[in-house]
Amino acid sequence: MESKRVTRHIDRLLLDPNNYRFIDKSDYKPVSEEQISDDRVQQRTFNFIAGKNNENISDLIVSFKTNGFLDIDQIQVKAVGYQYIVLEGNRRTATLKFLYDEYKKGNDVGKLTESDFKSITVVEITEEDPAQHLITMGLHHISGKKRWSAVNESQLVSDLLNKFEMSEDEICNSLGITKQKLRRNLRSLSLIEQYKESDYGDQFKTDMYSIFETTVGNPIMKDWINWNDFDYKAVNLINLERFFSWISQTEEIEINDNGEEHTVIKEPIISQYRQIRDLAAFINDEKAVERMEKSRSITEGYTLSDEVGETKLRNALGNIKTDVQAVFNFSEYMTDEDFSDVSKLKDKLDKLTPTNFAVIKMNEKNTAKYFQNIDTHFEHINIIQYRKLFDINIKHLSRINIFAGGNNLGKTSILESFYLLSQLNDLNALFELERYRGKFYNEFQSKWLDKNLASNIEISGKFNTTLSDICIQKEDTAENIDKTNYLSTLKVEARVNGADLESSIHLYSNREPDLRYTKIQVLCQSSFTSPYRYNIDLLSKAHSYAVKEKYYDEIVDFIRKNMDSSIEKITLVEDNRFMVTSNKLDTAIDITKYGEGMQRVFEIALLMGYNRNGILCIDEIDCAIHKSLLVRFSRFIQQLANKFNVQVFLSTHSKECIDAFIEAKFNDNKDITAYSLTEEDGKVVCKYVSGERLESLIQSINFDIR
Repeated sequence: MESKRVTRHIDRLLLDPNNYRFIDKSDYKPVSEEQISDDRVQQRTFNFIAGKNNENISDLIVSFKTNGFLDIDQIQVKAVGYQYIVLEGNRRTATLKFLYDEYKKGNDVGKLTESDFKSITVVEITEEDPAQHLITMGLHHISGKKRWSAVNESQLVSDLLNKFEMSEDEICNSLGITKQKLRRNLRSLSLIEQYKESDYGDQFKTDMYSIFETTVGNPIMKDWINWNDFDYKAVNLINLERFFSWISQTEEIEINDNGEEHTVIKEPIISQYRQIRDLAAFINDEKAVERMEKSRSITEGYTLSDEVGETKLRNALGNIKTDVQAVFNFSEYMTDEDFSDVSKLKDKLDKLTPTNFAVIKMNEKNTAKYFQNIDTHFEHINIIQYRKLFDINIKHLSRINIFAGGNNLGKTSILESFYLLSQLNDLNALFELERYRGKFYNEFQSKWLDKNLASNIEISGKFNTTLSDICIQKEDTAENIDKTNYLSTLKVEARVNGADLESSIHLYSNREPDLRYTKIQVLCQSSFTSPYRYNIDLLSKAHSYAVKEKYYDEIVDFIRKNMDSSIEKITLVEDNRFMVTSNKLDTAIDITKYGEGMQRVFEIALLMGYNRNGILCIDEIDCAIHKSLLVRFSRFIQQLANKFNVQVFLSTHSKECIDAFIEAKFNDNKDITAYSLTEEDGKVVCKYVSGERLESLIQSINFDIR
């Protein structure tokens, strides 16, 4: 390859439209040598190099204006007739072209003068081998400091191998790269080409390269897509298409409550190369893969995979065996503190004995609603017996029902009564309340439930103009079952409009409970929320429903307008975490980094829509919410309750909260009733006050129903 230094006018230099720096761009098109000088081609090439608002060359613009054009790095060119194609130095050439246009317009170009544009020193290359130029660029941008993106590096290697028929050894020696890197690049690029040819190909972006690279670099994933290293392509097209759907946005048709079809855009399940390793851990566990697809969460597939669980268990047991033996061998060095630690570890190991199988697990609800249409909700309820409540008859129920009173008077129990009755013979409702009461994160021991359900539960009421009742009791079953380590049986009997529904669960001290039912039905959709109970799975479902029904933005708008004007969006990400984007912060942060008040408002608002045509029980609604926000938030709750046809039951011991609902004056307070809980002669009493009467009492004598 021969070269010589010459000076040329900036107008005689042509930007290279086939430069490897941007051939991965979606709107890139190969350009023949005859078309390179076309003004439209040159303008498009300049736009590629300069970027939006010249952001890609802004540093050179400042440098050239400040220091002038310094001939430090060569601009290499190749003659094409009267003009020259820039082979190396396209970014510097694009910067000079921009500044020359500025100069001709009379704008400031700093130290640059007209001679800088008319006499640019370049190195003219006369190529004997057409591949030599690619090797030169590779030395600059693959092995050197001025790195291209990985896609462009791979494409250059592929061109040298396939277009110019260089051997692998020749390429490695010329570019100074290893054969392992060369083949990794070729595998990655070949998988990308298969992706581009798929239905999702228009979604390819340069930053996805590492996902493909990691996939063909993982032996398990290569085996799953049946990668052929001879032809450099995946052979299992079914699995390949499935994988492509996981790394892409997908469109799904869903049917709303009115039977209307609409398209929903689902975000990719996999968006980072690190997730490929987790995926490989359970890719051959079809149930876990299906769970991942259903939840659109790779974390859920990973954590629920039997293969992953068994592997972790075996590894952990192996470590325990090794470490325990080491401790035993050197036990003579143990101190009193060490003996204490061993004793604590022994307690944990004891819990791994068979008795640990006797836990209550929350099952996913798959229940049918008794009513197809709901015109009215609860009209009244009679708590015959529940915890410390006896013969509490609550009438005149309306849209918003406030229960106020001091501590330990049963406000939470009243809300739980509405929730239990709404769920009829679904024992999951009782398990959920008991789990929260016992402050268990997920599952809890059968022994605990057997011990703490000391008395029967009897509740009746009228919902949607129909009478219903439930009775939950603990008994010694008369069924012919294996009673080895048997504790007791919990049985729920529910009745709706004369129709009977039953469920039961046998509890054991050393094995899983035995849940039995013929059919489970509930009165309506319902939820129970408390500042002391956090149900991330429920919030995730509520978020999905809000997005699907297109009212999620309304919730975020309320928070933005009333709590923090800097908030731009709140997004559900991996691990069911909500991330908040603010124009005051460089990166999104977890919503838990904000105050408890914002989290509470966000949760309650989400659950309002999720319980459309149902009920929502909100315990201690005013907890963590500043009194300055209470009026606006109470009005928002009433608006949502009216919009989604939700009956709300809430508890408070704050007079400011009660005042807020009255001051909001939504629908002239006709939809509000309040109840005062007091204790008389050792018995809890619930007194009714209508919204209209409560308003007049508050205004006249500053009445406090607590």
